Amino acid sequence: MSMVQLKTPENPDCLFPDHQDISVLLPRDFTLESGERLRRPELRIRLFGDRTQPLVVALGGISSGRKIANASDGQGWWRSIVGAGKSIDLNQNCVLGFDFLPNSRETARTITTLDQARALAHALKTLDFNAICGFVGASYGGMVALAFAAQYPDLVERLCIISAADRAHPAATALRGVQRRILRFAAECGKSEVGVALARQLAMTTYRTPGEFAERFDGAPGDAAGEPYDVCDYLIARGAAFDMDAVRYMTLSDSIDRHRVDPSNIRSKTTVISSLSDQLVPPADLRRMAAAIPVAVNLHEIESRFGHDAFLKETKLVGALIKNCTQEIKS
Repeated sequence: MSMVQLKTPENPDCLFPDHQDISVLLPRDFTLESGERLRRPELRIRLFGDRTQPLVVALGGISSGRKIANASDGQGWWRSIVGAGKSIDLNQNCVLGFDFLPNSRETARTITTLDQARALAHALKTLDFNAICGFVGASYGGMVALAFAAQYPDLVERLCIISAADRAHPAATALRGVQRRILRFAAECGKSEVGVALARQLAMTTYRTPGEFAERFDGAPGDAAGEPYDVCDYLIARGAAFDMDAVRYMTLSDSIDRHRVDPSNIRSKTTVISSLSDQLVPPADLRRMAAAIPVAVNLHEIESRFGHDAFLKETKLVGALIKNCTQEIKS
């Protein structure tokens, strides 16, 4: 654990741990919903901030992980949202992130959002956290947050769900199904890395919107058939930069489509944020889910050209809504 000076105009001398990495061993008999057991039954966690402050759990998409905020060992994937004086304020909260199961080289293949939630619940008990004051989840992380809040309704005070519903939409499942078949075919050909890159390229077309692509790319053709267009060059680069092994990608992709939560079991004060241009999680699904939650729900529908990726790109808009939710923790 390293120590850094985090300063804001309101709190210029705040000093607390930059981050702390912890591996929490799960019970040896921890059994997944599939009946499988993990070869490596542990959850890799990172804590940011002073752990005596109210706890906020922050989770993102399947490619995110425990490295949420800026830290001495690199850049956090949600550093625009989590930090000293930011929407999730490290001067006021301890923030927890974790690496989704399965861990690298795991043999268990079928893992659900409830499995992730159960592993987190065990880790919280091990770390002596009695409750989550705020659970902020986006995309797959939002699914895990919903599963946790439904399974452990007394442990979550406030819930902030972004671009995640109680179940996957069939059209989104259809697209991810194609990605998984690409992964399987590539593995059979001995080219798993190529399969991962291609599957990720296809995924990227669903994270953004036709409007954004039209603004960024002109579609000028190459010299001959088969040569990539400018938008293809972008996708090829994003696929090459994606760092996840094929087996883990298959498991997490399947976990999204296996996700099922009964919203009527949720008791937390809930904020739901929907991107109106989201191709993967239609706003109608979030409206339906919000209506089924039996407690107060603040539903916000935002305009964004970034589609499903609005939680990563619309820092000011989404950040302000998250801040409103997490600030109420202190009231």
